[in-house]
Parts: sequence; structure tokens; C-alpha cells
Amino acid sequence: MYAELFMKKYAIAIDLGGTNLKGGIISNDGYISLYRLIPSEIGKGPDRILKNLIQTIGTLLENARAEQKIIDGIGVATPGIIDPDFGGLTGGAENLPGWKNTPFMRIIHSKFNIPVFAHNDVTATVLAEHRHGAGKGKKNIVLASFGTGIGGGIIIDGKLYGGAAGYAGEIGHLVASFGGETCACGVKGCWEAYASLGGIVRTVRKYLTDTKHLKDTLKKSPIFTTIREAEDADIPRLLFDAARENDRSALEIVDEIGQYTAVGVGSLINILNPELFVIGGGIAEAGAIYLGAIKKHLPNWTLKDSLESVEVVLAKLGYTAGLIGASILVFENINRLNTESS
Repeated sequence: MYAELFMKKYAIAIDLGGTNLKGGIISNDGYISLYRLIPSEIGKGPDRILKNLIQTIGTLLENARAEQKIIDGIGVATPGIIDPDFGGLTGGAENLPGWKNTPFMRIIHSKFNIPVFAHNDVTATVLAEHRHGAGKGKKNIVLASFGTGIGGGIIIDGKLYGGAAGYAGEIGHLVASFGGETCACGVKGCWEAYASLGGIVRTVRKYLTDTKHLKDTLKKSPIFTTIREAEDADIPRLLFDAARENDRSALEIVDEIGQYTAVGVGSLINILNPELFVIGGGIAEAGAIYLGAIKKHLPNWTLKDSLESVEVVLAKLGYTAGLIGASILVFENINRLNTESS
């Protein structure tokens, strides 16, 4: 027992999202001993994001020192592509205006003089699910995270796969509809434009306004007025709640969302042939009814043998996955800031 206590290590972990910034003190067994949540305020620009990052890290370090916990490093999970030589994002993160080319790793290191590690948020999530969650004990995993965008993480033979330039996992930009809706990245027809939160809202609005879809059953549905008058941010929750109550129109819309989602999931299963495919992100909180809609349509888009060899499940760690993954970056020395480069 005392040997285990002596061996325990700690990291400061940060998970930067489009809405919230999460922070925590995490031990190498995945336990979160202190948790903080504040608005990320991305709309106020990179300087405000940095200020929030620095303040959160400072607060966590003060608590760690008060509890006599030695911090091995600071791990940051963020949307985008991280270059540890540059010390920040060099690509992606279209949903975080101005965050690209901000050397946040160098700024954090100069402030606290502690080793800094950073990686894409979904990459951190797949690490967490592989080490402590749904993928524990598996060798080949794909994780798709559905939220404001769609990100992916890939584990091959038990090791994180990043690709030649670190871009592996940008699965949201798989083209699912030739000449379709324009994605935030500028490409038309990206999967992200259909299966992300924005895609769900667009599909719901289509049903509510397009006369082709506005059937009598929908007009009579209890969700018609409620959802039509709701803010975009509330629509997915209201939709899935109604579907769980067996509202016919809600179930029809969820079924279409399941089709859009299954197109990309099936394509990735065909390409990578994983033993486990994990559905994560904010939308996955809808639970079984969302997973069921995806799995219903997977046979239409997936090779039979590949589908028979994969298990498709919901992520297990929920909102803590990005934080836990950020701490794993520290404990496994992944994407450490290169302090020797200029």
C-alpha cells in the first residue's frame, strides 16, 4: 500500500473546449482529485483563452502545493493540430477563432517553468478511453467524438497513430455528400456538416420548415412548437428527450441523424477494420437511442466481415475523458514542448 502511494504521480490537466475550459489535478491511475470548470470565452479571442488557461493552471498548482503533491507536468487537450517544436497549433481548430499559431505551450512554460505537453482533444480522449475506459485491453480502436465538430482518435496495435504530419484523426472532413453543405473548413459535403451538433440542428430545422417534411404527424407532435421556438443549443437535447418518449416525429428525425452518422462510421470501419469503435463527444450523451440509430444503419455502409469483427459502443469516461487524456500526455511523455527550438 505504502509503495503504491509513493509511486503515485500527478499532472495538471486542461481540456479546452468551445464552450468550457476544464482543469484538474489527475494521478497516473486516472483519478481526478480536483476539478475546475469555467467558460472558455473563445469568442473574446486567444488572449482571453490564454488568460483563462493561466489562471486555471495557477489555481490548480496552488492546490497541489498545499496538498504536497509534486506535479510532473502540465497537459493540454485542445482542438487542432499541435506542433511541439512551435509550441502551439499549426492547423485545424476552425471553431476556435485566432487560436491557430498561438504558442500557448511556450507561454505556459515561461510562466510556470514546468514541462508542458499538448495534443488534439480527441486524440487525448482516445488515449483516455484506451487506458482507463471503454477500450481498456483492446489493441485497435477508432474513436469518433461528435460535438461542435467531429474529431477522431486512432489506436493501432496499442499505440497512438498520428500520421506523417499529425493530421490523422481529422475524420470530420471525410466527404459524406458530394457537393453538399459547406463545412466550417470550406469544403462542401464534409461529414461534420451533417453529423455534428450543427448538422443535427440543420436537419431538425429542415423538418420544421420544409413543406416536404412538414407532415401532419409533425404538426400534431408535442415537439413541434417546443423545438421550433427553442435556441439552437437546446435542440439536440429536446429532440432526443422527445424520441425517448416515443414521439413519432422525433424518432423519424433521429433515424435520419443515425443515417448521416452511420455513413462516416461505416467508412472508417471499412478502412481501418478496428476491433472497437467508440462513439464519444457531447452528442453521445444522448445514449442508447442515439447509438441504436447509428447501429441500425451501419449494415448499409459497412462491409459485412468488417462489421462482424467490430464492437460499436458509447464512450465510458464522458466529460472527463479529455482531462484524463491530457494527463496521459504527461505520464507517457507524448508531445512535450521542445524548449530547445526557437
